[in-house]
Amino acid sequence: SDEHEHNKSKSHLTYSQTASCKSILMIGAALMLFTFPLAQKNFRSQFYLRPQSQHDSSDIQTQLTEAITTEAIMTAGESDVADEDKGVAYNVDSAADEAVAVKEYTAELAARAVEPTVWTCGEKDRQKQTALDPITNQRPFFAFVHVYKTAGSTVRDFFQNYATVCKKSLALVISCHGSGIEECRLKRSVNAPQSIERVNSTILHDHYDMLGGHYSFGMADDIFSNATATPNYGNGAPLVRHMVFLRQPMTRYVSHILFKQKKGGWNMKDTVEETAEDIKEMIRTSRGKGQYMSSIYKYLLTPQQRAMKYDRTQTQEDVVAHKAQLSIDNLLRYNAIVGMTETFSQSMKIFEHAMGHIVTSTRKEEEVRAMFSRYIGEEVSRNVSKRKGISTGSVLKELNKDEEFMAIFREFVKYEQMIVDFAMAMHQKQYEAVNKVLMDPVLV
Repeated sequence: SDEHEHNKSKSHLTYSQTASCKSILMIGAALMLFTFPLAQKNFRSQFYLRPQSQHDSSDIQTQLTEAITTEAIMTAGESDVADEDKGVAYNVDSAADEAVAVKEYTAELAARAVEPTVWTCGEKDRQKQTALDPITNQRPFFAFVHVYKTAGSTVRDFFQNYATVCKKSLALVISCHGSGIEECRLKRSVNAPQSIERVNSTILHDHYDMLGGHYSFGMADDIFSNATATPNYGNGAPLVRHMVFLRQPMTRYVSHILFKQKKGGWNMKDTVEETAEDIKEMIRTSRGKGQYMSSIYKYLLTPQQRAMKYDRTQTQEDVVAHKAQLSIDNLLRYNAIVGMTETFSQSMKIFEHAMGHIVTSTRKEEEVRAMFSRYIGEEVSRNVSKRKGISTGSVLKELNKDEEFMAIFREFVKYEQMIVDFAMAMHQKQYEAVNKVLMDPVLV
């Protein structure tokens, strides 16, 4: 169930006594291959990751190469740090010395991310799909990473309707606790053989067009691993088009607490004031232990990144800040299509554009446009957990009355806020790219 899937995560930091010589040598080799300016040596200052200055170059391949440089350096020794049995210690400070500052997400990258795919809505036979996706250079495939409490039920409903209308096959998965998609549980399928009870990369490759659910970046990377074609504008660009929805962290946190109370009767309060006081106590307790909001990393980090160990000298803030850096790197490396709960209509316009306009008939075109219009015009409830006047909005309003607490709350969510701020910049540029095409049909 969704409730089981999203019990509040806690920070478990595993430390190791010694650093891996092998990891150091591999990082050094990566630095020899990539000659870039080094970041400032102060680790924390590097993590204020708002977009920087404009790129002079409009060459997309150059921009993507620059965008994934940090990821290439950070994961140079990833096979070592992911091996828990080897007891590898990952020193965040030394990694920060080697990493470059995150590049700005440019209009060119945004236009590339939302370029329409080439499949035909209404055509079910996968054998007739001979055209390749302009981004991945593979048969079109979309992977939607569902971050908890980010308009997920509405977006899941959209994908199911889209699959039905356009005759595409969809797999919705949950309980993805392992390192691969094969460890997920198949919750629901649309237009796929009923005999399929679990999915893996081969089954997804052979029987599906879309994957959605509570899994992470990196888990769908092997769907086209044996394909002979290579991705366009690449140097590590993924073979699958990734989509993700994000939400303002304070709102997401409060929504999460209210959802737990509603579904499980967990620590339920009778009034807005009591609920707000309960949330204050939880966050103050977490900050007293040096903890930060961290549940987003189970979705935005790859399985290898989540398995990394850290040197015992690192503070919890060092580790969370490093994970924020990696999360932003992943959004860039995958050039993910980004939706935002707060701008849901814009987000659905981006999805509509990226998922293509090729149809089998005029009737099918009208059906598809009507479906998208319904979602574009829909207001996603910010207050899903309403009960006795208690809602996400009313609780946030009550919390905002306490300025001293709000300073603590902002500190608690600050690293997720950095990720969301950067993702919002991506989202806005992608929306601008879509509007530019719509205003100038020659660009289509």
